[in-house]
Amino acid sequence: MIALATCNVARRVHWDDGDGRDVYCGIKLVAKFRNRKMAYWKPLWASRFFGRDLGHVGGERSNVASIGFYRSVFPAVPFALAFAFCVSESSLAQKPDDGVYASAVAYCRGDVTRPMALDPDKRILCFDGAISPGQEFSLVKHLREDGLFVVRGFGNDSAIAITLSDLLRERHATVVIYDYCLSACASYLLVASDRTVVLRDTLVAWRHFGAGPKDCAGFASGKDQGPLRLEVGSCPNPPLQFQNEPSEIERRKEQFYKDRFTDPTLEFPPQSFSVRRTLKNLVDETGLYPDVMWTWNPRYGANAVKAEIIYQAYPESQSEIDALAARLHLRYKIIYDP
Repeated sequence: MIALATCNVARRVHWDDGDGRDVYCGIKLVAKFRNRKMAYWKPLWASRFFGRDLGHVGGERSNVASIGFYRSVFPAVPFALAFAFCVSESSLAQKPDDGVYASAVAYCRGDVTRPMALDPDKRILCFDGAISPGQEFSLVKHLREDGLFVVRGFGNDSAIAITLSDLLRERHATVVIYDYCLSACASYLLVASDRTVVLRDTLVAWRHFGAGPKDCAGFASGKDQGPLRLEVGSCPNPPLQFQNEPSEIERRKEQFYKDRFTDPTLEFPPQSFSVRRTLKNLVDETGLYPDVMWTWNPRYGANAVKAEIIYQAYPESQSEIDALAARLHLRYKIIYDP
């Protein structure tokens, strides 16, 4: 587990975390996180995440705006990136007809129960909304093997996301992502099963689940020996004391990624070298925890994860990402990973 400092940003300290990983000056999360109207550890409404009702996204209304989700602490469980990505002609040839996915999404956009609904043929399972505590997933067990799990979602509950992902893998479901897949959706559902298809004009983005008033952030060396990674976790108590015993949820995360990664240097949330440098520059310029999310170019993932991840069209520029974020009324700035 990565130890994170509580030092002031002005004090550039550097130490070893006892596990062979260099850790640099931690950033005590700034007052703007503490002064929000709704404190962390309590339900936050979707409008706080996106800026307004999500019901207009994709041309239909949904009940997402009334769903709260929790900001659970995401202690830094390291997982980074490696390997270049190349989509072979053979893998493209095996991809099912895009019309199948479009039809499934059309069904899930319709008048179905939310957040989860199963079609009468039990071939399509829809999930639309927050990944939040207390959710019940008995419908997943009724999905036919090799069926489609069609999702747009967000949220910060790792335990619930892991439970759902494991059930999807048991059914060998193909995960179909449309419109958006943020935070826990990106960190878990993207790699949940054997295959994931990300539809055109869809935003998949990450950020740390932490950033509460009692959390700390800092930069730590990654397993891939690349640029320093931004990490977030509970502040050591007392300061600079290392916490060696992982929690139960951290053990579940570790097992989850161990079962789904082929590259031992991959760390989640993924941060490409380009994204890491951008995050570091933002902190150096402002001295504040960057209130941003970021994308991950799929070229980094083909040889690093077991799931086959197919983007119909990964965004080609920062301006395209900005347009997607504006359409979703997302309150975070999104860093484009070229």
